[in-house]
Amino acid sequence: MPPTHVALPALPAGRRLTPQRRLVYQTLAATESHPDAEQLITMVRQGDPSISVATVYNTLRLLADAGWILELRGFGPKTRYDANTGAHDHFTCRLCGTVEDIPAQHRGPFRLQGEGFDRYRVDALHVHARGVCERCLVEGPDSD
Repeated sequence: MPPTHVALPALPAGRRLTPQRRLVYQTLAATESHPDAEQLITMVRQGDPSISVATVYNTLRLLADAGWILELRGFGPKTRYDANTGAHDHFTCRLCGTVEDIPAQHRGPFRLQGEGFDRYRVDALHVHARGVCERCLVEGPDSD
């Protein structure tokens, strides 16, 4: 389970935290790599080789809908997952594809710019920075 200082919302009514769901959540919470579902399945199967692909996918959907995890879309061809639901943004290296947590780049209240957008209320703003990570800058001769 998550550290005791993390308050998680309840699962939807009638849904309980089964041992398989707990394993999927704990495995995701134990990594900072922002895995896609296939990578997470490989990781989860180290703890339970019998867990089905469908169980992992269904658990990811349930946990995302319940607000326990974030689905990261647009970070490459596959959806990636993050158990860190606190205020933060992401950086993706365009060379190696690594996704890293970075400190939140904006503080609210948020407002959309442009004529007529004052009618909208923005509840959250997420920054997805793309560029070249430190490792690739150091290792790659042509990384700009």
